[in-house]
Amino acid sequence: MKMTVGLSMLSAAALVFLFSASEASAQARRVPPPRPAAAGATVQPAAPVAGKEGVVIRKIDAIGPVAKVRTPEIKNDANEPQAQARDWARISVQYETDAEWIDELEFRYMVMVQNPKTSAYTMFPASVTYIDVAKGKRHTSTVFLRPATLERYGAVAWAGVKIYLKGKDTPVAVVQIPENDQRPWTAPVASMPGVLLNRDQTPFALVAIDNYETIKPK
Repeated sequence: MKMTVGLSMLSAAALVFLFSASEASAQARRVPPPRPAAAGATVQPAAPVAGKEGVVIRKIDAIGPVAKVRTPEIKNDANEPQAQARDWARISVQYETDAEWIDELEFRYMVMVQNPKTSAYTMFPASVTYIDVAKGKRHTSTVFLRPATLERYGAVAWAGVKIYLKGKDTPVAVVQIPENDQRPWTAPVASMPGVLLNRDQTPFALVAIDNYETIKPK
């Protein structure tokens, strides 16, 4: 009799285990895998990115039509015909700061493009330092790739930025797009410094100038 009860209890326990395992497996199947950002999408972190030292990234635009911008038209008295405006890639990061003033805020960008013909990737790094950054929620940092760069090497496939305070070795905020893909930070991709341009190195330097912080000269 005792043996029969023991066997029944073991059978019941086995059924409970099998049911639990089956339910866990079903739940696992229902969890969707991470999806890359669609063309024209932006990344708005569900929670403030890092947020240490009062610096918070709110949004990054880098991929697709939302990141395309035409060469601005500059009128002058020179009698010179102007070619048709072409498309640049504009990587734009919106952020906010809580400190009354920040002496220097460095943005270290990495922007990766993919050649549509060869599928080869190329990484363009750049560093931009802003000075005298006042407290505010509507700061924007931008970097650009020239139309010829996009034609030769391909469109932006991934972009990321790390923000540093002056004298600090650890970033106070980090974001990338697609949001779930951190591999390009350390991937062995061919790198070409000096190609990714800050705003002062482009025709956009005098466009909406009061919307941007002052870039520290190098």
